[in-house]
Amino acid sequence: MLVFDLQCDQGHRFEGWFDSHKDLAKQIKNKMIACPVCGAESVRQVPSSFAIAKRGQASPRPNEGDSPDPDAAARLLGEALKRYLKENFEDVGAKFANEALKMHFGATETRNIRGVSTPEEEKMLQREGVNFFKVGPPPSAETTVTSGGEEEDD
Repeated sequence: MLVFDLQCDQGHRFEGWFDSHKDLAKQIKNKMIACPVCGAESVRQVPSSFAIAKRGQASPRPNEGDSPDPDAAARLLGEALKRYLKENFEDVGAKFANEALKMHFGATETRNIRGVSTPEEEKMLQREGVNFFKVGPPPSAETTVTSGGEEEDD
């Protein structure tokens, strides 16, 4: 892996890890990289900075103004993850466990799905050897899952 320094069109600097310089160029061209501070997809590679400290001196520190706001970066990362899941995973709602089992046993074609499941359904999926992972908080209070697996609004 190679580490490259990047900068968005708003001036925020950050680094990215890539398999090669060609991989970096492809991802920039296809707007696959977004600034972790502001979300801008217009980014470019910038020269890496380094310093050589004299013996006995502390390493120089970057300017505090160059550091991204961690709260803003976390919020943008969360928004990007939500957008990715929404765009690339079919929402099967409360039928998640049923659909995951059907794919696991070959009864239906494998695809990316997202939805909700009960703790009991999750234990059953684990016993059956179905790989899944949980992302984000449980459903909001307005949506509850009934015993029949149907969703209803309160």
